[in-house]
Amino acid sequence: MKITQIINDHMVIAQEEQADEVIYWKKQATGGEGELLFATLENAFDIIERRFGIGSSDVSILTYRRFAEHMRTSVRRALRTEDRSAATDGTLGCLIREHMPECYECAGEIRSDLERRSGARLPDDELLDLMLHVHKVVSNGAKRGA
Repeated sequence: MKITQIINDHMVIAQEEQADEVIYWKKQATGGEGELLFATLENAFDIIERRFGIGSSDVSILTYRRFAEHMRTSVRRALRTEDRSAATDGTLGCLIREHMPECYECAGEIRSDLERRSGARLPDDELLDLMLHVHKVVSNGAKRGA
């Protein structure tokens, strides 16, 4: 009975902290950027939870903030229309994709959602960066769940 109460109390605190994070990130962005950020961030964690069983409340606040900051940067890049050349070479991308295929597929789904919402095409190095952030969320969530 005591352990159930401890688990329930922890879940309530985690949910309250996560709600505070959502409010924080909504305030960080302005105008349409804020709405796009919130929608893509929420959907990204839905995708991660569906694929890996790790939700936003399963990761540390620091991991959530890092991921949200990356998503904010991705949203800003998507809203800009300038062309950017790739910052990484194809060899590095292939190595990372081979090492983390599940994270690659998950990041691809998140990128597709952002591209659909913003109407922009993001370069492959953005996908690789997103994949590394997805891996961090998944590995952090797995450690907390263990």
